[in-house]
Amino acid sequence: MSKKIRDYSTKVYRWSDVSKLSTFLKSKEKSVALCHGVFDLLHPGHIQHFKAARELAEVLVVSLTADQYVNKGPGRPLFNQDIRAETLAALESIDYVVICEKPTAVEVIEEITPDFYVKGLDYVNETKDVTGMITKEIAAVERYGGKIHFTDEITSSSSMLINKFFSNTTLESQDWIKEFKSNHGYDQVIEALDKILELNISIIGETIVDQYTDCTPLAKSSKDPILAFHQQGTSFYLGGVLAIASNCSNWVKGVNLISCCGKNDHILKSLLQGINSNIELNYVYTTDRPTILKHRYVDKSSSNRLFEYYDFSEKELLLDSTNEVLSVVKKTIKSSDLVLIADYGHSFFSNSLISFLDSRTNFLSVNTQANAGNRGYNTISKYSRADFFTMNGAELQLELRKKDLDYRQIVPKLMAKMRSKNAIVTLGADGLLIFDNHGGVEKVPALADKVIDKVGAGDSVFAIASLLAKVDTPIKVIGFLSNLVAANEVSQLGHKKSLSQGDLRKHVKSLLG
Repeated sequence: MSKKIRDYSTKVYRWSDVSKLSTFLKSKEKSVALCHGVFDLLHPGHIQHFKAARELAEVLVVSLTADQYVNKGPGRPLFNQDIRAETLAALESIDYVVICEKPTAVEVIEEITPDFYVKGLDYVNETKDVTGMITKEIAAVERYGGKIHFTDEITSSSSMLINKFFSNTTLESQDWIKEFKSNHGYDQVIEALDKILELNISIIGETIVDQYTDCTPLAKSSKDPILAFHQQGTSFYLGGVLAIASNCSNWVKGVNLISCCGKNDHILKSLLQGINSNIELNYVYTTDRPTILKHRYVDKSSSNRLFEYYDFSEKELLLDSTNEVLSVVKKTIKSSDLVLIADYGHSFFSNSLISFLDSRTNFLSVNTQANAGNRGYNTISKYSRADFFTMNGAELQLELRKKDLDYRQIVPKLMAKMRSKNAIVTLGADGLLIFDNHGGVEKVPALADKVIDKVGAGDSVFAIASLLAKVDTPIKVIGFLSNLVAANEVSQLGHKKSLSQGDLRKHVKSLLG
């Protein structure tokens, strides 16, 4: 006779029902302990942690971070929220499980108002919490009359176990990270991130609005040999220099952005309301052209792009606009430690502006992008110098008008010509090559385990690598952080969310800590 398998789903509460659980617990007038975490891979340390927490109170509630808020780096969480919740619910020591569909544990604390909020010894020293959240969590617990308690369980790490036994990255990536960790490690990476926190930077280039429209396929058109699609929801995201500024603003002291846009652009105006407060906008408003819009139609089920069009002007900027841009640049970049030039080839950069930038003593980072709208004429040879530059393999082919290239031979020559300290060639799924002016070169494999949208990956590499190059970071550290940031960017459709300083450090700790 087969045993009846127990159904643990009654112990699991989704966020929409958490208030019901809170009301129920208060009506029972029993003491409550609360644990919170990702709990991606349970290990003996977790079991001991829950056991110790259960001994503190009559009821133990464990909340877990929903998939969308797990910031552990590429490939995480390993198990989705439903599997993680079911696994926790199967433990006898746990009375209730809550799937926290909020970005932090503070919201759970405010709902459950526990008598004890239980964390591991890793959080005793609040200054070592890379997210800075433990301080806010403790304040929330004490605000509702509760106490913080730290358990002394067996030390272990889900991230360590997952990286060692369950990594979704390639063997090449795993081997590279293992070697990098042993020779550089977490502390050296964090030291580099600490250094860039002090930078004031300027970003110059074209503003782009990225529009994505979801579609589902219907069938072949009855009258033409084409597929018909059902148009659904549309979303708008920061693109161009705004996406770069959005990322950089999380990692540096201040950002000056210099760009142009069309007048009375309500979409751009709405997007700008959500940017970080340390970004100073310096816009030249043009009367003869719209803000650049790149509209992509996307298959909803696969996220594959079906069709895209650009709305922009192919004409040069009017002389008045050109002069105004140059005037703003001259006033703005004086106090900048670093100037990033994001040249998308849509006529923003005049000869006079390029000449002025070439003559400056500021640390200059340059990215000239080849895309469908500039027909291949937008190459880095427009500039006579760059302390740092990035390009992809196709852009380097265009620059040299040659298909078969030995990057290790060609790039150092280009660097010498442009008086560069560092350079990166991005290679898509193969990662990147990074060079220094002392003959150093490093092949860094990609860290992304899934790619939803490649748009913006190069911009994210350009952003973080430029900052790190400015503060003389070793090339292996630059390459690691560049691919880590790129992995985050390609895991989402459009520039939906930039990596905060805390999240970036959390990703680093997940892989190296």
